[in-house]
Amino acid sequence: MKLVWSLANRNPQHPHNQYVYDMFYLSVHLAKDLGYETVLYGTTDAIVRIGEYFDETHNTDNIEYILFDDLKIHIWETRTDDYATIDGDMFLYSPIEFNTNPIIFVSFDQLIKNDIPKSVNDSLKLLNEFNIVNLIPEWNTNSKNSISTNLIRWKGNNGLLNYYIDSYKTLRKLFLDNEDIVSKHNSELASNKSLTSHILCEHLLERLISYYNLSYDEIRTNPKNSYSHWQGSEKFENKYKINSVKLIVEVHKLLGGTIESIYNSLIIQKTIEPILYN
Repeated sequence: MKLVWSLANRNPQHPHNQYVYDMFYLSVHLAKDLGYETVLYGTTDAIVRIGEYFDETHNTDNIEYILFDDLKIHIWETRTDDYATIDGDMFLYSPIEFNTNPIIFVSFDQLIKNDIPKSVNDSLKLLNEFNIVNLIPEWNTNSKNSISTNLIRWKGNNGLLNYYIDSYKTLRKLFLDNEDIVSKHNSELASNKSLTSHILCEHLLERLISYYNLSYDEIRTNPKNSYSHWQGSEKFENKYKINSVKLIVEVHKLLGGTIESIYNSLIIQKTIEPILYN
């Protein structure tokens, strides 16, 4: 099975902060240390900065990219081999154990229930006013649940995947057609593309699975799986994570070896904070 990352930039003249590329570097090398084949879908800036560290790369400059998950949807729509998409803020410490039950449609990190921040709750209320249920009958306006899509493995080219992609495109068009209204009533939803994608991508997947009562594989519940996922904006504000990732990457590029060995040596030297394997 291959692992597939995606990193795009809407404005090539302003590349991501180096810390973003360093996180991807750390994420992909942890996976390579476990024996995974690695794939990158990215715009030119990503290919130039980190493409050499992947076994396979795909330039996506010609893909319409507006929302954060547009590129991920493109991958799910076009790849037919055995793979899982993974985010650059997810760090694997062991090979992922997937449920092999034949009725499983999709494997993912975790189902997030009810406890959502005010920004998500307010955004859901606004989007629900656009009568999503008229376009997507499975949409539950009372639900607060979502599915974390930082790691997704679809079981073949199944009907759920095809229907989900069509539904995503419908919901995406609804949002973009009403973006002026959204901007007027909820500036954060309009400007925070991560928040938008969270609702359009992760809440939508939960609604479809819940509505049809489909079987799924929640990998976080398997004690054999060891990984961390740095969710949310905290990873961009935590100076210990930022400085530690930078140092791990710098030393690994200089000395080679495994990420774990570099990390452990820096911990022993008390050079970095224990941000991984905890």
